[in-house]
Amino acid sequence: MRKRAGQVRRRGRRLVRRLKRLAASGDGGAATGFQRELEDGELPLSLDMDSDSRTLLIALGGIGRNVSMPPFEFFKATGGIPCKRLFVRDVNQAWYQMGLPGYGTSFTSVSDTLRELVAGHDVDRLVLAGASAGGYAAMAFGTLLGADLVLCFAPQSTVDLDELHAIGDHRYDERLGEVTAAGVIDPDWIDLRAALPAHRVANTRYHVYFADRVRPDRLHAERLTGVEGMRLYRFGRGNHNIARMMRETGALDKVLQRALGASRQRTV
Repeated sequence: MRKRAGQVRRRGRRLVRRLKRLAASGDGGAATGFQRELEDGELPLSLDMDSDSRTLLIALGGIGRNVSMPPFEFFKATGGIPCKRLFVRDVNQAWYQMGLPGYGTSFTSVSDTLRELVAGHDVDRLVLAGASAGGYAAMAFGTLLGADLVLCFAPQSTVDLDELHAIGDHRYDERLGEVTAAGVIDPDWIDLRAALPAHRVANTRYHVYFADRVRPDRLHAERLTGVEGMRLYRFGRGNHNIARMMRETGALDKVLQRALGASRQRTV
């Protein structure tokens, strides 16, 4: 077990060094490199690991490769919070089921890549965040990584077309139909209602934010009622882009500050 953990840490450090070399290309330093990477929609990973903080925020893009707002705008809310930051894009637009170019070809390989990145640093507190398809991925990967907290904004709770149709959600029929037909969806992660309890290895907490009047988003959230560690936050106004509304009202900044402001030893 110790040998395995050591191997993961070493791979993580090598992966981080590789990504840092990519980020540092050109003038302007690491922060500028991170901002430049955030604006490049073709890069699967963008990272800023130079903080001395032992807290890491991993934000996952969804369909459209963002977090319901431009990534730079989302991370701007964390600008005054000491923490390491990593942004992950689903370049294939497939709920991460097709992996990440250069970092694996399957859903679980993305989890392995993230685990190696986390292992490459002294991380005591791990927070994942995502909206819509990125929220689905944040809950899944947060569970597999034993994260402290997962922040989700109007996430999907299943990528099973039959289940989606049962709650009247046809928003993803075309693209998800293609992904389903390709046979790449990991059966263990097709429905988070079953997957989260089955794979939860730590005291991971999940905070799900959604607009109550958006029926599909409400039903996705309510499907997760009863999952250990799950807490639902209903808003009486807003739309599917609830993260942007929270950003405009200042609520997102407060949520991120609470999530990242206190560092404590993780229990896995």
